[in-house]
This record gives sequence, structure tokens and C-alpha cells, in this order.
Amino acid sequence: MIRNCRYPGSALRADYARGLCGIVLTAVPLGVVAPDRLIAWLSGAGLLLFLVYFARAVVRHLTRIELSESGVVARGPFGGAVSWDELNSMKLRHYTTKSDGSGGWMQLDLGTQHDSIRIDSRLEHFAEIARAAATHAERQGRPLDETTLFNLRALGVSRDQDG
Repeated sequence: MIRNCRYPGSALRADYARGLCGIVLTAVPLGVVAPDRLIAWLSGAGLLLFLVYFARAVVRHLTRIELSESGVVARGPFGGAVSWDELNSMKLRHYTTKSDGSGGWMQLDLGTQHDSIRIDSRLEHFAEIARAAATHAERQGRPLDETTLFNLRALGVSRDQDG
């Protein structure tokens, strides 16, 4: 069984829109007026930041994640592969966008001695990938930190479920 996953268009459209808006808002002052050195430097730094943000959206758009019995493979510009047999680290983090802890996204980091994959929770079938990773980490006796265990429970993944 191989499950192909990708980031949904709605999430990517929002990233593209934010990136483009930031690029325009920081590039226009540089192109229209001759700002003093400090303003030019700040606008240039902002432009660089938004270009990187936009590029990350493009990379997500081009990347496909494959979940299989043997591991997880990221196919795209910065691809990688994590074999379940070689899995030596798993971390699941929650990044909040609100002061009360609600909102935000989760990020799953999977690693071997030679490669790693980072996936965010907007990916289709994210919980299924997290469940499979947790199952294989447990089978190999890999300890999971308290934050990862807490976030797995929040995601609805219990340690006794098979993936």
C-alpha cells in the first residue's frame, strides 16, 4: 500500500498570496522612490524574507509525500526518504498562532542517520503519517519525548494503535 499525499491547494493559495503581497509591499518602495540607506536595507531584508517564504510555498507545491509499509518518501526539489527500519528520531511539535494556544499547525520531523523529512499538518493524511511513524518508533524501542506524546494524543493518535 502506498498513499500519495500533497498539500491542499487552499493552503498553498494562501501561502502564495501572502508571499506575493509581501514581495509587492517591500519591492515597490525600492523601485518607486529612492529611500535612504536604512529604509532601503530594511525593505531589502523584508523582500528577501518574502522571497524565501514564496519559494517555500513553491517547494511544497512541487513536493509529494509517499507513505508506505517501508517508510516515508518526499518527492520534490528537496526530497528525502525515511525508512521505518532506520528511523531514529521522531518529533511532533505544535506551533500556535494565538496566545491561548489555539490555532496554528503541527510539524512532524522524522530522521535517520543520513536523511530527514519535515512535514506540516496541512498535508493530506498527516495524522495517518504521524500514527505510522509513532507505531514504528515504538516497535523499534525509540523513546518519544513528552511534547511528541502530548501532541500525538492531541492529534488523536494513541500509542496502542497499529498503523
